[in-house]
This record gives sequence, structure tokens and C-alpha cells, in this order.
Amino acid sequence: MLFEAGLEVMILNLELLALFGFKPFFYDREKNKFIRCDHDNRVKIILISGTVAALVINGIHTTTFSQGLTSTKKAFIGTFVLGYWTACTVAMPVLTVCQRYVDLLNMMRFFESGYFKQLGCSSKRVRWWKFRVQLCNLAATIVSFFAPVAGFGIMSYEAKIPTFLGSISVNMESSWAHLMVFVVFFVLQAFMWCVVPVSFCIMVGSMCCGTCVSMAGYLSCLNNSNKFSNNLANSLTLYKQLSVLVGHMNLCFRGLVLPTILMYSISVNILGTYLCVKLNGQLFANVGNVLFPLLAFETFLLIMGLGTTAGFTNKTSIRMVRKMRVALLKKNLGNQGYIRRMINACSPMRIRFGSNFIGMSTPLVMTCFCLKSLVRLLLLF
Repeated sequence: MLFEAGLEVMILNLELLALFGFKPFFYDREKNKFIRCDHDNRVKIILISGTVAALVINGIHTTTFSQGLTSTKKAFIGTFVLGYWTACTVAMPVLTVCQRYVDLLNMMRFFESGYFKQLGCSSKRVRWWKFRVQLCNLAATIVSFFAPVAGFGIMSYEAKIPTFLGSISVNMESSWAHLMVFVVFFVLQAFMWCVVPVSFCIMVGSMCCGTCVSMAGYLSCLNNSNKFSNNLANSLTLYKQLSVLVGHMNLCFRGLVLPTILMYSISVNILGTYLCVKLNGQLFANVGNVLFPLLAFETFLLIMGLGTTAGFTNKTSIRMVRKMRVALLKKNLGNQGYIRRMINACSPMRIRFGSNFIGMSTPLVMTCFCLKSLVRLLLLF
């Protein structure tokens, strides 16, 4: 089964988040479902939100009022400000334990248990989609482990980097009060560097991308099933069930999560690529600069992978509705009028963000926008 293939990796990510004091939900192996925890994390959430807000405000202040900042330094500050602001927005539903996301995970699991029993799809196709789901969760786990390690590595290697993008710095002549403020903000920033990337990866890799890839796999297996045309009524029922899952996915991701993910991907990709081009030969002169090509590559994969998968869902659903109509014409069914009305009522499945939806051409449009914005930045500075 597809979504089930990434279950253990998702549990590992949740355990990693629990090490930092957050346990939003967990997987109960006895009941075989995800269960929401009722722990009161309001103080920790306020600390995370306040730290990110301070980072954003100070980054804007530093960029606007500091004298002598080069375009490279401004892009560096903008990358962290936009990156952590959007990442915290995406991660907040995980930290605040929104019940609809727990319900989505349980719906995916319970649906899978009976779905593949009714299909005659080849095992090779199922293994291929299972590998994609595992790859999404594995990528999320790798980033969950290495993002905090990379942050602490940069802080240790570049000890002279002031906390919060230049707002606070200390030296041997600093007062005790100044030193205490630096220590407090240093600890808060370290806490933010641990919690935000891990919860962000759980939302993007395991929940959003994992469910989108699983949904595309369900449709692909149903479309290529040996029983699709032979049992049209059963195929129509399965299609309707998949439409319900897509509707719940849109309820979870449409309003805030998916638009913010796309905003994060586009903005960080533009600024990360700009820094790679501007630094040129000095790109690997500093260990912290290695982060920029990694961010640019990561966001490009996110745009193309998530966009292509969601677009594939839309395209395959349109093809399946057309295929059901053709199959209906070839069969002489007693309840043909009822099935015809049911097929006509089937609408294409759309993974929505805001008032729009992701089609097959959406990733190319986003990539084109990133390239145009990169060229404008290079010409401007």
C-alpha cells in the first residue's frame, strides 16, 4: 500500500519533534491510527512565533536602515527572513495540533486497507508509486536531521555572526546586561532552528507531498486496473471515494498551507539562485554559503515534484472520466441512465491553492517566473 509505505518514517519524524518538546500527535500501534495529543504547548508556540516575528522585524529593519549593505548581504537576509517566516506559517498547524490533519492521515490509511483489494493493477506499478512515497518521507527525514545540524554548524564555525541578522553582537567590553540579552536571544534562535525545520518537513514531506503522491498513485492504479472497464459501477464508486479524499485534502491545504509552500519555494529559489550567481567564485569560500545552492535545488525539486504530482492528478482524473463515458457507450447496462448521470456528475479532481488549482503547466509557469525574477535582480544590482 502506498501511504502506508511512509508510515514508519513519519513516526520517526514525529519522535524527532518530540525530542524538542513538541508531541502534537502520535501513532497508536494497538489502535492502528493517529491520535491527537492534548498537551498544552501554548508557551512554546508563543516562544517560536515571537522568535520568528523578531527575526522578520529585525531583518526588515536591518535591510532598510543599515548603511553599506551590499545586494548579496540583502539577499542573504531576505532568504532567511522569507524562509523562516513562510516555514513557520506552514509548520504552525502541526505545532497547534489541528484535528483535520490527523483525520486526513487516518482517512488515507483506512481507505487504503480496502482500496487495493478491489483493483487488478500490476504489482510493479504499485511498487513504483510506493517508492515515490518513501522518497518523499525520506527526503523530509534527511532535512529534519541535517537542517538543525547545519544551523549549529554555521553558528559554531562563524561565531562572529551576530544573533538575529546583526541586531545583537558582543565583545570583551560588553556589559553583563548586554551579554545576558545576547545569550537569551541566542538560545531562542537555536530553539527556532530545531523546531521550525522539523515541523515544516513533517507538514511538507510526510503530510502534503505524501498524500498528494499517494492520491496520484491511487488514480494511476485505478486507471490502469484490469477491472476498470469490466465493472464500471465499482470503478465509479472508487472514483467518488477518491474525490472525497481530494476534497478533504483541499480543506486541509487549500487555504493556508499550500499557498505558503508555493510562496516559500518561489521566494527562496529566487534569492538562493541569485546568491549562487553573485558569489560565483567565492561560493565555497565560506561553509555557510553551501546552504544557498542546496536551498535553490531543494525548492526547485519541491516546485517540480509537488506541482507535477498535483497536475498529474488533475490530468488523470479528466482522462478517467472520459474513459468511463466511452466504456458506458460500449455496454448495454440495465441501469444505464443512472450510471450516465453519475458519470456526468463526476468532475475533474483539482488540488487547489486559494482560488486556483495546480495543473500540469503550473510548475513550468512557476519556474519561468523564478527565472524572470532572477534576471531582473541581476540587472537591477
